Amino acid sequence: MKFTFGSSKKGDVAEALSGIREPSALFFSVAGEEMLERAAVEIEKRFPGVASIGGVGQAYIDKQFFDQGITVTAMQDGIKVVADVLEQASVMPIKYIRRLENAVKAVGGERGRTACFDICSAGADVRAVTTLSNYLCRAGYDLAGGTSNSAAVACNGKVYQDACAFFLFKNLKGKIKSYKENIYVHSETQRQFMVTDADPRAYKIRTLENSSAEKVYTSELGISRDKITTQTFKNPFGHVCDSDTYIISIKGVEADGSITTFRPANKMDFLTILEMGDYREVVQDTIAKIQRDLGRASAVLSVNCLFRYIMFNDDQYWDSYLAEMCRSFSHAGMVGVGEHYNTQFVNQTMCCLAFE
Repeated sequence: MKFTFGSSKKGDVAEALSGIREPSALFFSVAGEEMLERAAVEIEKRFPGVASIGGVGQAYIDKQFFDQGITVTAMQDGIKVVADVLEQASVMPIKYIRRLENAVKAVGGERGRTACFDICSAGADVRAVTTLSNYLCRAGYDLAGGTSNSAAVACNGKVYQDACAFFLFKNLKGKIKSYKENIYVHSETQRQFMVTDADPRAYKIRTLENSSAEKVYTSELGISRDKITTQTFKNPFGHVCDSDTYIISIKGVEADGSITTFRPANKMDFLTILEMGDYREVVQDTIAKIQRDLGRASAVLSVNCLFRYIMFNDDQYWDSYLAEMCRSFSHAGMVGVGEHYNTQFVNQTMCCLAFE
Protein backbone atom coordinates (compact mmCIF):
# COMPACT_ATOMS: atom_id res chain seq x y z
CA MET A 1 0.00 0.00 0.00
CA LYS A 2 1.06 3.58 -0.65
CA PHE A 3 0.30 6.77 1.24
CA THR A 4 -0.11 10.20 -0.31
CA PHE A 5 -0.33 13.11 2.07
CA GLY A 6 -1.90 16.55 2.10
CA SER A 7 -2.35 19.24 4.73
CA SER A 8 -3.36 22.82 5.33
CA LYS A 9 -2.60 24.69 8.54
CA LYS A 10 -5.34 27.16 7.55
CA GLY A 11 -7.91 24.38 7.36
CA ASP A 12 -8.28 24.79 3.58
CA VAL A 13 -9.61 21.42 2.43
CA ALA A 14 -8.94 22.13 -1.24
CA GLU A 15 -5.30 22.88 -0.44
CA ALA A 16 -4.97 19.65 1.56
CA LEU A 17 -6.42 17.62 -1.33
CA SER A 18 -4.56 19.37 -4.14
CA GLY A 19 -1.81 16.76 -4.51
CA ILE A 20 -3.97 13.66 -4.07
CA ARG A 21 -4.91 11.59 -7.12
CA GLU A 22 -7.11 8.49 -7.41
CA PRO A 23 -7.22 7.45 -3.76
CA SER A 24 -8.78 4.19 -2.60
CA ALA A 25 -9.46 5.64 0.86
CA LEU A 26 -8.98 8.91 2.73
CA PHE A 27 -8.27 9.30 6.44
CA PHE A 28 -8.38 12.85 7.77
CA SER A 29 -7.93 14.71 11.02
CA VAL A 30 -8.97 18.27 11.89
CA ALA A 31 -7.87 20.48 14.77
CA GLY A 32 -11.40 21.30 15.99
CA GLU A 33 -14.86 19.76 15.82
CA GLU A 34 -16.25 22.88 14.15
CA MET A 35 -14.15 21.98 11.06
CA LEU A 36 -15.26 18.37 10.82
CA GLU A 37 -18.47 18.68 8.79
CA ARG A 38 -17.05 21.07 6.22
CA ALA A 39 -14.01 18.84 5.72
CA ALA A 40 -16.15 15.70 5.37
CA VAL A 41 -18.50 17.31 2.84
CA GLU A 42 -15.71 18.78 0.72
CA ILE A 43 -13.74 15.53 0.67
CA GLU A 44 -16.83 13.62 -0.47
CA LYS A 45 -17.53 16.25 -3.13
CA ARG A 46 -13.96 16.08 -4.47
CA PHE A 47 -13.78 12.28 -4.36
CA PRO A 48 -17.38 10.99 -4.52
CA GLY A 49 -17.80 7.40 -3.44
CA VAL A 50 -14.25 7.06 -2.08
CA ALA A 51 -14.19 5.58 1.43
CA SER A 52 -13.36 8.25 4.01
CA ILE A 53 -13.32 8.57 7.79
CA GLY A 54 -12.12 11.38 10.02
CA GLY A 55 -11.90 12.70 13.54
CA VAL A 56 -10.58 15.51 15.71
CA GLY A 57 -7.00 15.47 16.90
CA GLN A 58 -3.40 16.30 16.17
CA ALA A 59 -1.91 14.30 13.32
CA TYR A 60 1.38 13.20 11.80
CA ILE A 61 2.49 12.22 8.34
CA ASP A 62 5.99 10.79 8.14
CA LYS A 63 8.28 13.27 9.95
CA GLN A 64 5.75 16.12 10.06
CA PHE A 65 3.44 16.88 12.98
CA PHE A 66 0.29 18.99 12.71
CA ASP A 67 -1.74 20.60 15.48
CA GLN A 68 -3.59 23.09 13.28
CA GLY A 69 -5.93 22.88 10.31
CA ILE A 70 -6.47 19.62 8.45
CA THR A 71 -4.34 16.67 7.42
CA VAL A 72 -5.35 14.02 4.89
CA THR A 73 -3.78 10.63 4.29
CA ALA A 74 -4.73 9.02 0.99
CA MET A 75 -4.30 5.26 0.69
CA GLN A 76 -4.02 3.39 -2.59
CA ASP A 77 -2.29 0.60 -4.49
CA GLY A 78 -3.16 -3.00 -3.75
CA ILE A 79 -5.97 -2.51 -1.26
CA LYS A 80 -9.71 -2.93 -1.27
CA VAL A 81 -11.47 -0.86 1.38
CA VAL A 82 -14.96 0.00 2.60
CA ALA A 83 -15.87 2.70 5.14
CA ASP A 84 -18.97 2.65 7.32
CA VAL A 85 -20.16 3.63 10.78
CA LEU A 86 -21.69 2.06 13.87
CA GLU A 87 -24.13 4.55 15.37
CA GLN A 88 -25.26 4.81 19.01
CA ALA A 89 -21.76 3.61 19.84
CA SER A 90 -21.93 4.26 23.59
CA VAL A 91 -25.40 2.71 23.88
CA MET A 92 -26.06 -0.09 21.40
CA PRO A 93 -23.70 -0.26 18.41
CA ILE A 94 -24.64 -3.91 17.91
CA LYS A 95 -27.80 -2.63 16.17
CA TYR A 96 -25.56 -1.67 13.25
CA ILE A 97 -23.38 -4.80 13.10
CA ARG A 98 -24.81 -5.66 9.68
CA ARG A 99 -22.79 -2.74 8.29
CA LEU A 100 -19.57 -4.38 9.45
CA GLU A 101 -20.66 -7.76 8.11
CA ASN A 102 -21.48 -6.20 4.74
CA ALA A 103 -18.12 -4.43 4.65
CA VAL A 104 -16.32 -7.75 5.16
CA LYS A 105 -18.34 -9.32 2.35
CA ALA A 106 -17.69 -6.36 0.05
CA VAL A 107 -13.90 -6.62 0.34
CA GLY A 108 -13.90 -10.43 0.34
CA GLY A 109 -12.59 -10.94 3.86
CA GLU A 110 -9.63 -13.29 4.15
CA ARG A 111 -7.81 -14.25 7.35
CA GLY A 112 -4.41 -12.53 7.61
CA ARG A 113 -5.18 -10.11 4.78
CA THR A 114 -8.19 -8.32 6.26
CA ALA A 115 -8.31 -5.86 9.16
CA CYS A 116 -10.29 -2.97 10.60
CA PHE A 117 -9.15 0.52 11.57
CA ASP A 118 -11.61 2.60 13.58
CA ILE A 119 -12.06 6.08 15.05
CA CYS A 120 -14.84 6.49 17.60
CA SER A 121 -16.47 9.33 19.50
CA ALA A 122 -15.01 10.10 22.91
CA GLY A 123 -16.73 8.03 25.57
CA ALA A 124 -17.90 5.34 23.15
CA ASP A 125 -14.82 3.12 23.29
CA VAL A 126 -15.95 0.25 25.48
CA ARG A 127 -19.03 -0.81 23.54
CA ALA A 128 -17.53 0.10 20.17
CA VAL A 129 -14.45 -2.07 20.68
CA THR A 130 -16.48 -4.92 22.16
CA THR A 131 -18.91 -4.88 19.22
CA LEU A 132 -16.20 -4.70 16.55
CA SER A 133 -13.93 -7.27 18.14
CA ASN A 134 -16.67 -9.81 18.86
CA TYR A 135 -17.21 -10.15 15.13
CA LEU A 136 -13.71 -9.46 13.80
CA CYS A 137 -11.60 -11.55 16.13
CA ARG A 138 -13.80 -14.62 15.76
CA ALA A 139 -13.24 -14.37 12.01
CA GLY A 140 -9.48 -13.89 12.42
CA TYR A 141 -9.38 -10.21 11.44
CA ASP A 142 -7.30 -7.71 13.42
CA LEU A 143 -8.50 -4.39 14.83
CA ALA A 144 -6.59 -1.20 15.62
CA GLY A 145 -7.73 2.39 16.08
CA GLY A 146 -8.55 4.99 18.66
CA THR A 147 -10.67 7.85 19.91
CA SER A 148 -11.44 11.23 18.37
CA ASN A 149 -10.95 14.18 20.69
CA SER A 150 -14.62 15.06 20.27
CA ALA A 151 -18.13 13.65 20.45
CA ALA A 152 -18.26 13.41 16.66
CA VAL A 153 -16.63 11.44 13.85
CA ALA A 154 -17.03 11.60 10.09
CA CYS A 155 -17.70 8.86 7.56
CA ASN A 156 -18.27 9.13 3.81
CA GLY A 157 -19.17 12.81 3.81
CA LYS A 158 -21.39 12.85 6.92
CA VAL A 159 -20.78 13.68 10.57
CA TYR A 160 -22.12 11.43 13.30
CA GLN A 161 -22.43 12.03 17.03
CA ASP A 162 -21.77 9.11 19.39
CA ALA A 163 -20.50 6.82 16.65
CA CYS A 164 -17.63 4.63 15.53
CA ALA A 165 -16.38 5.13 11.97
CA PHE A 166 -14.28 2.37 10.48
CA PHE A 167 -12.29 1.23 7.48
CA LEU A 168 -12.45 -2.45 6.56
CA PHE A 169 -9.28 -3.22 4.58
CA LYS A 170 -8.21 -6.13 2.45
CA ASN A 171 -4.58 -6.14 1.37
CA LEU A 172 -4.40 -7.57 -2.15
CA LYS A 173 -0.60 -7.77 -2.03
CA GLY A 174 0.08 -9.37 1.33
CA LYS A 175 -0.74 -9.42 5.01
CA ILE A 176 -2.17 -6.86 7.43
CA LYS A 177 -1.38 -7.13 11.12
CA SER A 178 -2.22 -5.06 14.21
CA TYR A 179 0.36 -4.07 16.82
CA LYS A 180 0.27 -2.56 20.30
CA GLU A 181 3.27 -0.74 21.73
CA ASN A 182 3.54 -0.60 25.53
CA ILE A 183 6.46 1.44 26.89
CA TYR A 184 5.72 0.48 30.51
CA VAL A 185 6.94 -2.59 32.39
CA HIS A 186 6.39 -4.54 35.57
CA SER A 187 8.19 -7.51 37.05
CA GLU A 188 6.61 -10.88 37.74
CA THR A 189 7.29 -10.36 41.44
CA GLN A 190 5.66 -6.92 41.50
CA ARG A 191 2.56 -6.73 43.65
CA GLN A 192 -0.86 -6.92 42.01
CA PHE A 193 -3.91 -5.32 43.57
CA MET A 194 -7.45 -6.62 43.26
CA VAL A 195 -10.11 -4.02 42.53
CA THR A 196 -12.52 -4.52 45.44
CA ASP A 197 -14.91 -1.66 44.62
CA ALA A 198 -15.38 0.20 41.35
CA ASP A 199 -17.89 2.08 39.24
CA PRO A 200 -16.96 1.18 35.64
CA ARG A 201 -19.64 3.43 34.16
CA ALA A 202 -18.08 6.42 35.88
CA TYR A 203 -14.53 5.16 35.13
CA LYS A 204 -13.89 5.15 38.88
CA ILE A 205 -11.77 2.83 41.05
CA ARG A 206 -12.87 3.17 44.68
CA THR A 207 -10.79 0.59 46.50
CA LEU A 208 -7.88 -1.74 45.88
CA GLU A 209 -7.55 -4.61 48.36
CA ASN A 210 -10.27 -2.87 50.42
CA SER A 211 -8.17 0.29 50.86
CA SER A 212 -8.86 3.54 49.05
CA ALA A 213 -7.29 3.61 45.58
CA GLU A 214 -5.62 6.91 46.46
CA LYS A 215 -3.98 5.44 49.57
CA VAL A 216 -2.66 2.39 47.74
CA TYR A 217 -1.26 4.40 44.83
CA THR A 218 0.41 7.12 46.92
CA SER A 219 1.80 4.63 49.46
CA GLU A 220 3.32 2.39 46.81
CA LEU A 221 5.06 5.28 45.07
CA GLY A 222 5.79 7.45 48.11
CA ILE A 223 4.08 10.51 46.65
CA SER A 224 1.53 13.03 47.87
CA ARG A 225 -2.08 13.19 46.69
CA ASP A 226 -1.49 16.29 44.54
CA LYS A 227 1.10 14.41 42.43
CA ILE A 228 -1.25 11.62 41.32
CA THR A 229 -2.47 13.10 38.03
CA THR A 230 1.04 13.85 36.76
CA GLN A 231 2.58 10.65 38.12
CA THR A 232 0.46 8.65 35.66
CA PHE A 233 2.89 9.65 32.89
CA LYS A 234 5.54 7.51 34.64
CA ASN A 235 3.37 5.10 36.62
CA PRO A 236 -0.04 4.30 35.12
CA PHE A 237 -2.09 1.34 36.25
CA GLY A 238 -1.82 -1.85 34.27
CA HIS A 239 -4.67 -4.35 33.94
CA VAL A 240 -3.10 -7.79 34.01
CA CYS A 241 -4.93 -10.05 31.56
CA ASP A 242 -3.44 -13.49 30.94
CA SER A 243 0.09 -12.89 29.64
CA ASP A 244 -0.50 -9.27 28.61
CA THR A 245 -0.94 -5.96 30.40
CA TYR A 246 -3.24 -3.17 29.25
CA ILE A 247 -2.61 0.40 30.40
CA ILE A 248 -5.12 2.47 32.40
CA SER A 249 -4.33 6.20 32.69
CA ILE A 250 -5.26 8.17 35.78
CA LYS A 251 -7.54 11.16 35.27
CA GLY A 252 -8.13 12.48 38.78
CA VAL A 253 -8.69 11.78 42.46
CA GLU A 254 -11.96 12.22 44.36
CA ALA A 255 -12.58 13.50 47.88
CA ASP A 256 -13.40 9.97 49.07
CA GLY A 257 -10.08 8.58 47.84
CA SER A 258 -11.44 7.13 44.61
CA ILE A 259 -9.29 7.45 41.49
CA THR A 260 -10.94 8.27 38.17
CA THR A 261 -9.39 6.89 34.99
CA PHE A 262 -9.57 7.16 31.20
CA ARG A 263 -10.44 3.47 30.85
CA PRO A 264 -12.82 1.57 33.12
CA ALA A 265 -11.70 -1.08 35.57
CA ASN A 266 -14.08 -3.71 36.93
CA LYS A 267 -14.43 -5.26 40.34
CA MET A 268 -12.16 -8.34 40.61
CA ASP A 269 -9.71 -6.99 37.99
CA PHE A 270 -6.07 -7.27 39.00
CA LEU A 271 -4.06 -4.08 38.58
CA THR A 272 -0.39 -3.39 38.94
CA ILE A 273 1.43 -0.05 39.06
CA LEU A 274 3.63 0.11 35.99
CA GLU A 275 7.06 1.69 35.59
CA MET A 276 8.55 3.48 32.61
CA GLY A 277 10.69 1.26 30.43
CA ASP A 278 13.38 2.26 27.93
CA TYR A 279 10.95 3.63 25.36
CA ARG A 280 13.62 4.24 22.73
CA GLU A 281 14.45 0.54 22.84
CA VAL A 282 10.77 -0.39 22.83
CA VAL A 283 10.18 1.64 19.65
CA GLN A 284 13.09 -0.11 17.95
CA ASP A 285 11.70 -3.48 19.06
CA THR A 286 8.29 -2.61 17.57
CA ILE A 287 9.84 -1.64 14.23
CA ALA A 288 11.94 -4.82 14.20
CA LYS A 289 8.90 -6.98 15.00
CA ILE A 290 6.87 -5.44 12.17
CA GLN A 291 9.73 -6.08 9.77
CA ARG A 292 10.15 -9.67 10.97
CA ASP A 293 6.46 -10.42 10.69
CA LEU A 294 5.81 -8.75 7.36
CA GLY A 295 9.17 -8.95 5.65
CA ARG A 296 9.04 -5.45 4.28
CA ALA A 297 6.12 -3.40 5.56
CA SER A 298 4.95 -0.79 3.09
CA ALA A 299 2.85 1.41 5.37
CA VAL A 300 1.70 1.79 8.97
CA LEU A 301 -1.49 3.59 10.03
CA SER A 302 -1.47 4.34 13.77
CA VAL A 303 -3.03 6.10 16.75
CA ASN A 304 -0.72 7.47 19.44
CA CYS A 305 -2.10 8.38 22.85
CA LEU A 306 -2.19 12.06 23.75
CA PHE A 307 -0.27 11.25 26.96
CA ARG A 308 2.49 9.54 24.94
CA TYR A 309 2.75 12.58 22.70
CA ILE A 310 2.96 14.94 25.70
CA MET A 311 5.59 12.81 27.41
CA PHE A 312 7.69 12.26 24.27
CA ASN A 313 7.47 15.94 23.42
CA ASP A 314 8.46 17.04 26.92
CA ASP A 315 11.43 14.69 26.70
CA GLN A 316 12.32 16.11 23.26
CA TYR A 317 11.85 12.68 21.70
CA TRP A 318 8.67 13.14 19.63
CA ASP A 319 10.44 14.33 16.47
CA SER A 320 12.96 11.50 16.77
CA TYR A 321 10.12 9.03 17.25
CA LEU A 322 8.42 10.11 14.01
CA ALA A 323 11.76 9.97 12.18
CA GLU A 324 12.44 6.44 13.45
CA MET A 325 9.03 5.19 12.37
CA CYS A 326 9.15 6.59 8.84
CA ARG A 327 12.73 5.43 8.30
CA SER A 328 11.46 1.88 7.83
CA PHE A 329 8.02 2.40 6.25
CA SER A 330 5.55 5.11 5.33
CA HIS A 331 3.85 6.15 8.58
CA ALA A 332 0.79 8.28 9.31
CA GLY A 333 -1.88 8.64 11.95
CA MET A 334 -3.40 10.78 14.65
CA VAL A 335 -3.05 11.56 18.34
CA GLY A 336 -6.06 10.07 20.11
CA VAL A 337 -7.53 10.13 23.59
CA GLY A 338 -7.86 6.32 23.74
CA GLU A 339 -6.52 3.41 21.72
CA HIS A 340 -8.04 0.17 20.42
CA TYR A 341 -6.24 -3.11 19.94
CA ASN A 342 -8.19 -6.23 18.98
CA THR A 343 -10.41 -6.94 22.01
CA GLN A 344 -9.06 -4.17 24.24
CA PHE A 345 -9.58 -0.45 24.87
CA VAL A 346 -6.30 0.89 26.29
CA ASN A 347 -4.52 4.12 27.33
CA GLN A 348 -1.00 5.53 26.94
CA THR A 349 -0.36 3.19 24.04
CA MET A 350 0.37 3.20 20.32
CA CYS A 351 -1.86 0.91 18.26
CA CYS A 352 -1.50 0.43 14.52
CA LEU A 353 -2.20 -1.59 11.41
CA ALA A 354 0.87 -2.54 9.36
CA PHE A 355 0.55 -3.50 5.69
CA GLU A 356 2.93 -5.86 3.94
